Amino acid sequence: MADRFLREKISPLHLFITGMLCIPGYLFQDTLWVRIGQVVLFGILATLNGKRIKWFYFVGMVVSIAFFNLLTPIGRVIYRIGPFVITVGALEQGILKGFTIVGLVFISLFSIRPDLRLPGRLGSLIGWVFLYYERILEGRRRIQARNLIGSIDQVLDGLFVPGEEAAERVADTVQSTPAGYLFAVLLLALTWGSLFLL
Repeated sequence: MADRFLREKISPLHLFITGMLCIPGYLFQDTLWVRIGQVVLFGILATLNGKRIKWFYFVGMVVSIAFFNLLTPIGRVIYRIGPFVITVGALEQGILKGFTIVGLVFISLFSIRPDLRLPGRLGSLIGWVFLYYERILEGRRRIQARNLIGSIDQVLDGLFVPGEEAAERVADTVQSTPAGYLFAVLLLALTWGSLFLL
């Protein structure tokens, strides 16, 4: 039930606009625990939108970014390993940067659907980019290490459908319902409200 909500209650365009409006409020947030909560929320929303998230991959990304940020020590020293110094400031900044990047990925995953159609010629082009990106992600499981070039070629061949035109793509038949609008307003209020209230 919950996994169908985003696909059935809010149009792709309104979901995209909601995601884009969340980004500034998310980026201005500098409280670490709030940022972590937002990342978890956006990750859950991406999962509900049908995206498969490899959580361990993103945890590894946060850890690696935090580690490299430790190379520029800032603030109080909390641990010393020979010449290597771990400081509170560098650790907090590194974790914040790592979660920032992961959160932006999750926002794009939950707010962009293959049936998104943006107005105008540029919008059509961007829509095609999203469509092909989704198709590549769907086909990546068919890539085999023993036949790397051949399997990649098959995935890329599958992207092209002869005679397919922008107007023939999956139509944006989903119209936003009152529940969809309420979801968008609540998500924006949560994102921006946490910036000013917490």
